[in-house]
Amino acid sequence: MESSGADKGFFQKKPVLPNQFYDDASYQRCFKFFLPAPVRDKSEADVAALGHDVLTDQIFAWITDAERNQPYVRGSGRDVFGQRAGELICTEGWRELQNFGIAKGLIATGYDAPYGASARPLQFLRSHLWIASCANVGCPSAMQDGAACLLKKHLSNPKLSAQLSSEQRRVFEDAYSRLTSRDPAVAWTSGQWMTERPGGSDVSRTETTAVRQPGNVGLASKQQQLPLGPWSINGFKWFSSATDSRMTVLLAQTQNGLSAFMAPMRKHDPTATTMTGQPLTDGECLNGVQISRLKSKFGTQSLPTAELVLEDMRGWLVGQEGRGIHEITAILNLTRIHSAISAVGSIGRGLGVARAYTLVREIGAGKGARIRLVQSPLHMRTLAKMTAEYHGLMLLSFFASYTLGITEHPGDKPATPALAALTPDARLAEPLLRVLTQLTKAYVCKASIPLMFACMEALGGVGYLWNAEAEYMNLGRVFRDMSVGAIWEGTTDVLCTDFVRAVKHPKGGSDSLAALEEVIKKGSAFQGKLPKPSDWDPVSQWNRLKGRFGESQADLMGEGRELLWGVADILVSVLLYVDAATDGNAATADILHRFLESKFGVVRTRGSPKEELEKDLAIVYGTEGATAKL
Repeated sequence: MESSGADKGFFQKKPVLPNQFYDDASYQRCFKFFLPAPVRDKSEADVAALGHDVLTDQIFAWITDAERNQPYVRGSGRDVFGQRAGELICTEGWRELQNFGIAKGLIATGYDAPYGASARPLQFLRSHLWIASCANVGCPSAMQDGAACLLKKHLSNPKLSAQLSSEQRRVFEDAYSRLTSRDPAVAWTSGQWMTERPGGSDVSRTETTAVRQPGNVGLASKQQQLPLGPWSINGFKWFSSATDSRMTVLLAQTQNGLSAFMAPMRKHDPTATTMTGQPLTDGECLNGVQISRLKSKFGTQSLPTAELVLEDMRGWLVGQEGRGIHEITAILNLTRIHSAISAVGSIGRGLGVARAYTLVREIGAGKGARIRLVQSPLHMRTLAKMTAEYHGLMLLSFFASYTLGITEHPGDKPATPALAALTPDARLAEPLLRVLTQLTKAYVCKASIPLMFACMEALGGVGYLWNAEAEYMNLGRVFRDMSVGAIWEGTTDVLCTDFVRAVKHPKGGSDSLAALEEVIKKGSAFQGKLPKPSDWDPVSQWNRLKGRFGESQADLMGEGRELLWGVADILVSVLLYVDAATDGNAATADILHRFLESKFGVVRTRGSPKEELEKDLAIVYGTEGATAKL
């Protein structure tokens, strides 16, 4: 036997990562389940092309650049003569990835009027393919989406629109058009500034203040000729992602309580100069914002997150004074759904790489025999279990996006009997969304972290490497960055607390419980091509759980995680059942029975080892692709 060396001997064949639009059976089912046929026909070619484009060498080169050349603040915070000076520098890779996402309409799709309520599921199905290739530009995109949703509410609602001054309406309309633009030269991203040192996710102790000081407030830009806003905002924001954005939505205290504001990040400065002191014709500077420092983080290192000092930042009040929490909820609904989609999108990439690896990696099978991982019963059982869990998380995440869509387009009717079985009465759509975003974000983001690590483990030692030279396999980067999902926009405990408060709210809690109950009852009664499992009774399970909500809010708080997980497990089981019953797909039915066994003790029927391997392959690769992989 000839000895090996650095350039001779065995070299593992690289796995080929196919377009996940076609390769991911769970994705394909969600695409067909949540989109009506006319929308699928119009969008399929575009979404499939996006699935190809996010895996190109150019995209991964930009990721590498964004990772290696991380954002920084030029200088020391003061110029050579002592004046404050600090310019945020972001890499070309970061900017190009952001431009790519804007040009592809990753946010704009959610506002495409012809798609109606389907615009939201379509938007998030596209985001699912993009998220693992975006190097965290999805974070400012999520806040861009939230800001657009908030401004749209105030512009389209006749009662709210009537409260806007003519100048304020012009400012809001201009910002909304930029937030939903597909032109990178015009489009804006947005920040979302709530977190301060006293409270983290608890904004009740916000120390930033705002005072109305109309007058000569200046212009947001010379070209736009739009005023900056009559409110002067002063304070300190402890966490501000999307520091390179062109606008922000933030909370500040006024004399009438915690209020929401929209503020441009930059303003026209006629005295602005170049670095060498030459005057700038279209001079700009930050709008009363100073970067105190950039955060040093475990992950999302390509994303500029900063501590910001606000000194006379000029902005516009959004809604009424003292109603800041109410206004910011519109943004939180969006960013929490984005968090869940980001989590399952990351898992989708991890499983895609793991599937590709099983086809090229060989292992010993005893007595000198060798087999590919795809032929290993144990490895495929593990991947099947991971894929089944991913499938349930996918359904829950896209159900949240579907619910968002029907709240934004209440006149649209469910396109299929399956969706009709999961759609509450119109008056209960908003109460359902009120609890569904918290539940989905907590349940999905928490479960996705160990699931992503399992994807790394499926590659052995290679999965633990920082595969920058083969960026499409760099699951370590994806794992590191997605871990923030269980923390930002509310930790798991914060979300569970919000969930308990929502169902116990004296004005809307009963409606939220009624909405959940209607979905569970209608969904479990759906009659399709799969008989309802005889030992599964989600309505009885729900009734037992609902009885616990009769206790006081204080007594329920300690059980917050158990309650949220209990509701989520029932809801996922209903979604899995309706999905499987739409066509009687054997692999999807098997996923349902495995979930019921693991969560509710409903014993499933097992076959021979050969039959079980065939079932595992069908789950991992889809019923049609299972045999071909062997």
